[in-house]
Amino acid sequence: MQQQNPSQLPTRTPSAEEQKVIDDVLALYQLRPSEESYAHYADDATFHDPVSIAPTRESIQSQFNGMPKLFADSVTEHYDVLDDSSQPRSIVLNLTQKYVFKSPLPGKKEGSAKTVNSKITLKRNAQGLITEHIEEWDHEKNKTSEDGFMGKVQEFRKKMDAKLVESTVSSDPSKV
Repeated sequence: MQQQNPSQLPTRTPSAEEQKVIDDVLALYQLRPSEESYAHYADDATFHDPVSIAPTRESIQSQFNGMPKLFADSVTEHYDVLDDSSQPRSIVLNLTQKYVFKSPLPGKKEGSAKTVNSKITLKRNAQGLITEHIEEWDHEKNKTSEDGFMGKVQEFRKKMDAKLVESTVSSDPSKV
């Protein structure tokens, strides 16, 4: 299977420290949340994908801790570290993740799978903590309030989605 890299950025080899961050973040996508993975995030870190905007580490924890409620399995099929020189402290990934649904969802039968290619950007501060975790499906920029009226509507919906998950899913990974 040929891997897609829609951003066309060159790839690079991560440092040992970056590889540890990558492995721990990928564990979140693989339905294996842990305090060790979340320790890479600043308290005021934000997560933004096409579904939600989580404004704190605790909210991010609820988002990832909720994934095992939806998915029976989540497999990292491929990833590359992209060399984005415009973001020197960031780790940028081209990630192909296969999600297997746990139970029937509208239009999905139990066990059906969906493979998603995403650009993951982990912006980090001077201490190496993740301050922004941005997931862009098909490497397409997430809509925000800066994108006009519909962007404002989408941003509001994503913030409400994150609050709903946060109110129903514990941020404690030991309770997953």
